[in-house]
Amino acid sequence: MKRGLTTAVAAVAIMAGVAGCTSGGSDASDGSEGAAQHLSAAKACDDGTYTWFNVSQRSVLTDMKPGRHVEKGEKVSTKEVAEVARYTRSVRTDGADLSPKAVIRALAEHLKLSDRLVGDGSGPDEPTTKYDSSVASGERKAEASGRYVPAREVDLVEADFHDSCEDSSFQDAAVSGHVVTWQTPTLFVVACGEKPEKNRSQGEREAARLGCREGDPARA
Repeated sequence: MKRGLTTAVAAVAIMAGVAGCTSGGSDASDGSEGAAQHLSAAKACDDGTYTWFNVSQRSVLTDMKPGRHVEKGEKVSTKEVAEVARYTRSVRTDGADLSPKAVIRALAEHLKLSDRLVGDGSGPDEPTTKYDSSVASGERKAEASGRYVPAREVDLVEADFHDSCEDSSFQDAAVSGHVVTWQTPTLFVVACGEKPEKNRSQGEREAARLGCREGDPARA
């Protein structure tokens, strides 16, 4: 079972995706006039009409430490977790170079999320999910003697999109692309001796599979 932790610092806003931060490019050899037109098209399209498809939201495990035996009352900290997967925030476009923040804000609005998406400009916008335990960490006191697995997960969000420019002067500059980002990471500790909650996340399920022993209730 996963339990909420006592955090040393407020929740971290670390988020990421799987592709590099690249976008459709303009050619400097086109001259200053061409570059200016390209930038104008990009600005006009930032606030365009977005159509979203192939949207994926899933919990992924990013860091953990193999389970170890802990005596009742002992504290289990997330400070020593090791990275098992890293995701990189990205906005790739085919067409005008859109503002990554504008694209991610549009995606957040589409999904009507209660939590921000990394890269939307409203908070820390780390480029990857790399964990810095000096910024935030969590701990849990063992309710009973047994094996415990400290871990960290993020709610990864990926989507393809098509953006139709608002300005009719740039209708030919319609943009398509792909975005990868995530919501605020969650730090948690799995108690291998406890049965999992019915609504446990995929990240917790993976932490239990990798960190607990075969036959442990948490792996059910």
